[in-house]
Amino acid sequence: MTRFLLLSALVLGLAVPAAAQTTDPAPVLADTVAADTTTIELDPVRARELYDVGVESLSAGDFQAALDTLNEALVYNPQYAAAELRRGQALAQLGRLEDARTAFESSIALAEASDAGNAESIATAATRARDQIAQVLENQAAAQAQAEAEAAAQAVQGKVTEAVGILQGINITDTSDANFGPASEGYALLEQARMEGYDPNLVAEYYAVALNAMDRGADAVPYAETALENNAGQADPSRYYILLGLAHMGAGNSAEARTAFETVEEGQSWHGWAQHFLGQLDAEG
Repeated sequence: MTRFLLLSALVLGLAVPAAAQTTDPAPVLADTVAADTTTIELDPVRARELYDVGVESLSAGDFQAALDTLNEALVYNPQYAAAELRRGQALAQLGRLEDARTAFESSIALAEASDAGNAESIATAATRARDQIAQVLENQAAAQAQAEAEAAAQAVQGKVTEAVGILQGINITDTSDANFGPASEGYALLEQARMEGYDPNLVAEYYAVALNAMDRGADAVPYAETALENNAGQADPSRYYILLGLAHMGAGNSAEARTAFETVEEGQSWHGWAQHFLGQLDAEG
């Protein structure tokens, strides 16, 4: 609204003698409105009267009435640059910015084609108003784009959050098929987020959890390795070595699985499970 008021001040601050906008009487103009076939004659004097009424409505803040009156003025004198300028201001105040910019551009063209003494002033005011409208539209477009981007990012983050919530409920040491359903659901959400631009490396741990539970060890290995790298600074990274060992077991990489489990040190929280899976590897020979 502040920008609209600025446009009002700009336009209303320009003294435009109505008489300067008259033109010589022109041939009859046939103007058909809906089913009305009444012929309207060009009448610069009538146009000037309507212009004055329109300006009064603008000053009073009745922008729709101003627009209606100025539209009528332009029927009687289509070359009336000042009326087109005021019409643009009324449109701007009504929030019809694209229409307002078009009206300002039209008033510039009309003023440049006019021999009236104040044509240059009209064109200058219309140019400034048009440029300000263009800036408003540009700002609105940028704000809309930003809002849409933020909404899209929130939607993606929502999918990731939902997926993590599902996958956190999976017992990673349960190698039965019991976790296949929730793992598939969580994995599908992560994939949707990835396809919408989310970096899967940020949730590599949960990709590894899902893929291990879906018996896709070979696919889980790179995610488990990334998860280990992401958490290498932890005092107890044993969970991530378990994930990596299980991924290698699922991929049939017995030697690599053994190395991962053997890395878990005694006293770390997952040491018992590391020994359990080493025992499975030994049993498998």
